[in-house]
Amino acid sequence: MRLIPFAIDRLFAVVSKDHALANHRQIGFTDLLDHAFVGLAEGSALQDHIEGQAARIGRRLNFRLRVRSFEGVCRLAAQDVGVGIVPQTAARRGRRMAAIAELNLTDKWATRRLSICLQSEEDLSPLARDLVEHLGNFRQD
Repeated sequence: MRLIPFAIDRLFAVVSKDHALANHRQIGFTDLLDHAFVGLAEGSALQDHIEGQAARIGRRLNFRLRVRSFEGVCRLAAQDVGVGIVPQTAARRGRRMAAIAELNLTDKWATRRLSICLQSEEDLSPLARDLVEHLGNFRQD
């Protein structure tokens, strides 16, 4: 088994520019839990991860709405429907299309190290091998 790290994925909260939390640059997850949320559809790996963190401390997220994309989460957050949690790259893209503020989540679990897990490189197709090589070349530490 081979593990190839290729990216660091930082999670950010997104809120409307008028939201009470909009002036924060960073925030802890527990400080968000009393607010309504907009999130990804059930079954999303990221949403399951976030809900698992809430459950770990005995809490549940109060969802107003669930959507299928990070763009949808950002647009709804901009309309003050609720707080969203998205990867940093999605928050930055969202800021260009909607009036949102980005808040860096300070919790350790909100920084994820993404890796490719391979059983055997020999079994990969040439295209898959190229993808693994490409992602490995852009590794972030």
